[in-house]
Amino acid sequence: MFLKKLYECNPQLIETSVKLHQEGKILPDTFVVDYDQFVENAKSMLALANEKHVELFYMLKQVGRNPILAKALEDLGYAGAVVVDYKEARVLMKHGLRIAHIGHLVQVPNHYLEEVMRYGCEYMTVYSLEKLQLIDKIAKKLNQTQKIFVRVIDPNDHIYSGQTAGFYLDELEEFAKQASVLENVDICGVTSFPCFLYDETKNDIVEQHNYQTVLKAKQMLNSYGLHIHHVNAPSATCYRTLEKVVVGEVQSMEPGHGLTGTTPYHLLHQTKENIAICYVSEVSHNLDGKAYVYGGGFYRRGHLEHALVGNDFKNLRSYHVITPSLESIDYHFGLDQQAQIGESVIMAFRFQIFVTRSDVCIVKGVKTGNPQVIGVFSSLAEVV
Repeated sequence: MFLKKLYECNPQLIETSVKLHQEGKILPDTFVVDYDQFVENAKSMLALANEKHVELFYMLKQVGRNPILAKALEDLGYAGAVVVDYKEARVLMKHGLRIAHIGHLVQVPNHYLEEVMRYGCEYMTVYSLEKLQLIDKIAKKLNQTQKIFVRVIDPNDHIYSGQTAGFYLDELEEFAKQASVLENVDICGVTSFPCFLYDETKNDIVEQHNYQTVLKAKQMLNSYGLHIHHVNAPSATCYRTLEKVVVGEVQSMEPGHGLTGTTPYHLLHQTKENIAICYVSEVSHNLDGKAYVYGGGFYRRGHLEHALVGNDFKNLRSYHVITPSLESIDYHFGLDQQAQIGESVIMAFRFQIFVTRSDVCIVKGVKTGNPQVIGVFSSLAEVV
């Protein structure tokens, strides 16, 4: 999906990745991250976000919840992480990183709430009264007040399969009545997912119906006696999305693929962000006129089409990739022609490393021609 664009905007990352693989410094099924480009992407977004008075909560599940990248973002001034689930919370807590937002896609399990709240997180999203009441009870025990976002939903909203959740607008009056008697929670915000997405027909990032739902929910909850002053509007957050934000309407957004320059918008546009990641594999064997390379990083929404193959950057050859069927484990990717066993294979596609078994290699100095590996981690942020 992104291979041609990567070759155009960051060929040094391809060259570095081939060199590291051929020298045995990385193994197949490794995502290589250009640390310096990643930081530059983050700086561009943060500068515009500050102008728009929007806080940025970084989302790193797609790059394996990597602590080196998280620390870099916090040093730049990012408010903390948006945590996709409690397992990601464990990683951040282990490394002493800030949790800005948790619960919007996956609620914190009941028996893990106290540990997370004791550690500290700025905002928790809820989509049931039962969860809110339990948070209030634990907050009282800890002698603290927990800030709460309410996830809201409308029948016309765009909701991904597996993410069905929220309070319908006609449930908000009763919610406000029940919530107003709780003393240790501060119901201060509303959220939904996704609020923005790339639209192929318009060739641009556009607001979704969900965005209008959160704005309407804010007004409704305020009319029911709550004090909602924070709109959280995640998905497809990058420089282009921030350009569309009306000052004062949104208080926080959550860049993920924007940080690596790999949203669908980046594919067809010259943007502030450049691609900062690629996937490295190795030719394993040949059979029936085709080559097979090590898998492990396949993501079914990845739009993987092509690979560059060779032992040297100057002599890379383009191959068509044959992806495994969706019901199969990605032990290997196929290539449409034979190749030499041991050759490097470079791909660039849509990824979600936390649901793969891939390694993550962080490299500094890619563009200066003096690359240095500063860490190799598993897909779950364990040091390799």
